[in-house]
Amino acid sequence: MEQKTRKKSPRLAEKLRKAVQNLNVDVFGYESKVRHNIITYFSRLSKETGLPQDRLVVRMFSDRETIFVGVYNHGRLVKRIPVPELIMLFTNSKPSGLFDLEAKVTKGMKTFMLEFSERHAMNMDQLQICIVTSHDKVWIKGYRGAAFIADIPLAMLMKHFIQ
Repeated sequence: MEQKTRKKSPRLAEKLRKAVQNLNVDVFGYESKVRHNIITYFSRLSKETGLPQDRLVVRMFSDRETIFVGVYNHGRLVKRIPVPELIMLFTNSKPSGLFDLEAKVTKGMKTFMLEFSERHAMNMDQLQICIVTSHDKVWIKGYRGAAFIADIPLAMLMKHFIQ
């Protein structure tokens, strides 16, 4: 007779902990609102530039202590995005003279980029964060130069947007 051997498996609590580790609940629907705002912004950019929305990429990168944000099409800069317009990308409203908000957004983005680059053992100047939309979906991706590193959840970027 063949004897069944029992494989060791993690306890139920450990399994649940692993399953729920990256679970985020968007109680107030902020993530869906921000996703809608990003898609609306890309649609507006598409009309401004005359380029299809799915070919536009918003790219954020750092050069020493300065964060640059721009709209790119096939690797070519189409338009620079100043901080007030970056705020508009996420909120769909223009900041009304709130200089503190601009400073908070800049600081939050720097903090996010620094933490992300440290987590992936690279220099912050090598990191590029790219936002892309297509068919009512938003993707945020991290790159080291041209090499893909990881997908970035929108909720994580939102958390650092205004710290």
